[in-house]
Amino acid sequence: MAKSQDELFFLRGAEIDAATDREYRQYFCGNLQRPQLLDFIRTESLEVGTSRYDAFTADEPHLHTETPDMIYLLSGAMRILLLEEGRELTLAPGDFLSIPPNTPYASKSAPGTRTLFIKQVRASDKRKVEPDAALLRWMARWEAEK
Repeated sequence: MAKSQDELFFLRGAEIDAATDREYRQYFCGNLQRPQLLDFIRTESLEVGTSRYDAFTADEPHLHTETPDMIYLLSGAMRILLLEEGRELTLAPGDFLSIPPNTPYASKSAPGTRTLFIKQVRASDKRKVEPDAALLRWMARWEAEK
């Protein structure tokens, strides 16, 4: 249920864990269009949430046209492939990454990974990037390709 940003709002870790046991991504605030398991604060220009990857997961390659995608790694490991540069970044717990607007990227997460993500929202600006064969191979594995 959406809550007002003008009222005190508190979520316990146990509530967040129970929700992410059932659905890997949950938002703490945002202008959410789809239902989710947790209560959240209704905000127009900010999204904050968490993702939990219990199994190896490769997310759909994409870019944001107007907003940076900010990720703070809480646990586990994540790899980001910047598609135009061909540069791979590996995030460890405690690392923070801000991906600028209009930067196409792919990401994958090791089992046991948890993230906190932050987005300043101006519009629904996520755009899918069609993966080529090499990117599909990268997305399919956690181990480094030789």
